[in-house]
Amino acid sequence: MEPLWTTRIRGATAIDVDPRHLVTAERLAAGGWPGVFGRPAPLVVELGFGNGQSLAEMAAARPGCNFVGIEVFGKGIVKLTRRLEREGIGNVRVIQGDALAALGKLFAPGVVDELHVNFPDPWPKRRHHKRRMVAPPFVDLVFRQVRPGGVVHLATDFTCYAFQMRTVFEAHPGFANGAGPHRFRYHVPGRIRTKYERKFAAQGATIRYLTYLRAAR
Repeated sequence: MEPLWTTRIRGATAIDVDPRHLVTAERLAAGGWPGVFGRPAPLVVELGFGNGQSLAEMAAARPGCNFVGIEVFGKGIVKLTRRLEREGIGNVRVIQGDALAALGKLFAPGVVDELHVNFPDPWPKRRHHKRRMVAPPFVDLVFRQVRPGGVVHLATDFTCYAFQMRTVFEAHPGFANGAGPHRFRYHVPGRIRTKYERKFAAQGATIRYLTYLRAAR
C-alpha cells in the first residue's frame, strides 16, 4: 500500500503529481473521506479509470459529489491530474494501486454511494478467466462497501464477460438489476462515455451496460 501515501507516482517518469489530488494517510485517518475532500458529499468511486477522461467529465458535470479514482498506471494518473489542474476541477482525488485492495482497505463499509467499473480487462482466454475482477468475491466486497440504496454501474464490450457480470451480480440477493431481471442496457441516457467506449462504438461493437441497486438492508 505504500504508493497510496506518496506524492511520487510510479511509472510517471519521475513526475510529481500535485498532492492536492492524492489521497493521503493523514487526511483519511483524521477525517475520513469528508476530511480528504474538505466537505461531506456523496462519494462516487471509479475502479480503473484509464486516462481519466470520463472521470474528469463526470466530476465537472456533478460538482456536488466527491469522486475517487483508483488506477494502477502512473501515466493515466498524470494525464488525469493535469486535466484537473487545467480545468479547475477540485472534486476528484486519486489513489494509485490495486483496485480491489484499495476498495477493501480504504473505504469503510457502506461509505460508497456509487461505484463505476468501465471495461475491466476481459482476460479472454479460458485459463485466465479466474483473473477477472467481476467475480463472486468482488460482488461480496461491493455489497459491503456500497451503502444501502447505492448504485453499481458496469460496462463491457466483451460478450462473455458481460454475461459473467450479470450472472454473479444476479446470484447475490443484495442487488437488483435496474433494467429488470437478467436484462442488459445498450444505451444509457446522459452517460459520459470513456475514450475506448467511443472507439468501440465507432467500430460498431456491441456494448452492454448493467446497473445494480444495492438492497436497502
